[in-house]
Amino acid sequence: MVGKKKLSIFILVVLITLSSLIAAENPTVTMNLLPTLTYKAHTDSWGALFNGDLSVALSSKQEENTRGEVVLKANTLIPITKLDDVLYKAYFKARFPSFRLTGGKTRLSWGDGMLFNAGDVLYGSNDISVSLTQAELRSTTDWLASVNYPLGFFSFAEVVFMAPETYKPRDTFFGARFYTVIKEIKVEGGYATMQKSGGRLHKPYFSLQGNLGFDWYLSSSLAIPEDGDIIKESSESWIISGGFFHLVTLPADMSLTLRLELLTRPFGQWETGPVSDSNAPLLLYPELVFAYSPSLSFILRSIISPLDLSAMSIVGVNWNVFEAFNLAGSISLATGDDEDLFAWSSSKTDSSSFSATIGSSWIF
Repeated sequence: MVGKKKLSIFILVVLITLSSLIAAENPTVTMNLLPTLTYKAHTDSWGALFNGDLSVALSSKQEENTRGEVVLKANTLIPITKLDDVLYKAYFKARFPSFRLTGGKTRLSWGDGMLFNAGDVLYGSNDISVSLTQAELRSTTDWLASVNYPLGFFSFAEVVFMAPETYKPRDTFFGARFYTVIKEIKVEGGYATMQKSGGRLHKPYFSLQGNLGFDWYLSSSLAIPEDGDIIKESSESWIISGGFFHLVTLPADMSLTLRLELLTRPFGQWETGPVSDSNAPLLLYPELVFAYSPSLSFILRSIISPLDLSAMSIVGVNWNVFEAFNLAGSISLATGDDEDLFAWSSSKTDSSSFSATIGSSWIF
């Protein structure tokens, strides 16, 4: 029965895709085939995964006041049980004389940061449950409706409503923010409230972004509960993130991209000892991308926990062989002791100590 349901969902998705391709102006299909070899030191075992994914992006025809997009995604390692599992995006944007309306399943970018972003109170960008081999480290989408009201050339106010998982009106997610530019510094502040298992949370935040020869950004937020020890829980939830980004142009069409981000919890567990994802007082994210040519690039990424001197790192290469065909490879490695956040050999997690991937991607 379960197999028949999955087959029906797959057929439905294919039919929707084929019918939408006719109306779409610029359909884009992306296919990644990434065989991976893994090693787990705790069990001294090797494994092999065939990680393949397919993405179909359907953009609407260019209109003056409306546009939309549907993106379908599927991965060989993620089971499909419902249409929402493959429906990554499905939204429209409409421009009225005095405001802009967005509706559907998509992602709104609040705050700044590629991996760590304390200003992202809508989805949360303060955990380490990401794949460093992905081009887009944070990609969660959700069903929402938002209204954006321009207040000037570089200022606007925005409100957003997101559907609750419980389908109860009282659990509706609500957020609002204000965005402006003051003396070439972007200033953003806002608030979101949501229902969690422990009760309703209120999350104010602010974010700054500017340029000092390099791009810099800083964000901070709190999660204030309605019940319990409000002061203690609010202070423990306080997070600050920041970073800088700089592109260095080199001779012969070469370039070097530098990025460094940090996340800190001022009231986190600063004592020496085991560090967890939820209470790590300090995390660093350095990224280095060296483009040897327009078609060949090398990347180094790490998530570092300075308190226990552990890290998860990847080294990767991407070669654009033809116009839409790429070959890619990467090696990831955990370096830490058994009780560390990124342990080489740990009995508490089932994560790989080492992995090597080589594969290809095709966009057409």
